[in-house]
Amino acid sequence: MTDGHGDDLYRYDEGMVRINFSSNVYQHPQLDGLKAHLNEYFGLVGHYPEPQPRSLERKIALREGISPEAVLVTSGATEAIYLIAQMLRGSFSIIPQPTFGEYSDACRINGHVISYESNEDIASMPRDRVYWICNPNNPSGNVLMKGFMTYVVRRSPRYTFVVDQSYEDYTRESLLSPREMFDSQNLLLIHSLGKRYGVPGLRLGYVTGHPQTIQLLRSMQHPWSVSALSIEAGHYLLDTDKPAVPDLDAYLAETERFRTNLRQKANVRVFETKTNFMLCEIDNMTAADLKFRLVHEYGMLIRDCQNFSGLGSNFFRVATQLPEENDLLVEAISGLNA
Repeated sequence: MTDGHGDDLYRYDEGMVRINFSSNVYQHPQLDGLKAHLNEYFGLVGHYPEPQPRSLERKIALREGISPEAVLVTSGATEAIYLIAQMLRGSFSIIPQPTFGEYSDACRINGHVISYESNEDIASMPRDRVYWICNPNNPSGNVLMKGFMTYVVRRSPRYTFVVDQSYEDYTRESLLSPREMFDSQNLLLIHSLGKRYGVPGLRLGYVTGHPQTIQLLRSMQHPWSVSALSIEAGHYLLDTDKPAVPDLDAYLAETERFRTNLRQKANVRVFETKTNFMLCEIDNMTAADLKFRLVHEYGMLIRDCQNFSGLGSNFFRVATQLPEENDLLVEAISGLNA
């Protein structure tokens, strides 16, 4: 597992961090209903859950308009990544950078030959390859167009495409649909209920793909990898279907306002984004120094991005929160970066 993920709130004393910008997941979901529901079902902790959460897979399949055999529920998107890397053990994997570090870690553990998309590496690789694509991409926030992705997947049947769409509910860009790509045997899509509903601690993800491929993945999954309370939470969240972000258009408009203020008022270089998080670069200090001072002087947590391949020590990432919280971060960085 990559050391230094975002949302490392666990490293700090309780109450030290007042505002968390380090996680890409919106920090203000309305979870009172879920909490009350799980309190009623807390007795489930005294019993084993389904060895594999097939009831939840059936509900997701109905939502996606595909066969239940085309869905595998996992303990977060991360378990999906490691299962896929295990299934494709020893493959030649291409992982464009910078991106989520768990793809490389999972591939390395499972004996893949890894290329970071240099022309020399790709030219020497065999025709059978695996492409790992984060879309929307973490940490950059860029999105590959649906038409382009559809064309590439269908045009290249010898390549396997693993497309992680964990942040699909935080963008207005069109992405690949499990229903439309149901017949593509060379495609696996990774999804995250934890991110959609703002509950990453429950560890709820799922993979969609061709039933034959999903069956092979299923045979490699450990029994009881998803807890009883997480399964019950998944049912509740899908039944009520209240995303973490109630008004995505307003949220993305606030993201653009936040981005503009970081550039103009805090004198930070901010890259274009198609989602709620953005990659930034500061000149006058390292991201590690900025993170330390923001936590200890202002109670604000950001993501130091220097452990992303290809990014230097001055890169950091933030995710949009409430307008007043965003303004406080801009003010704090402005003072530190003066």
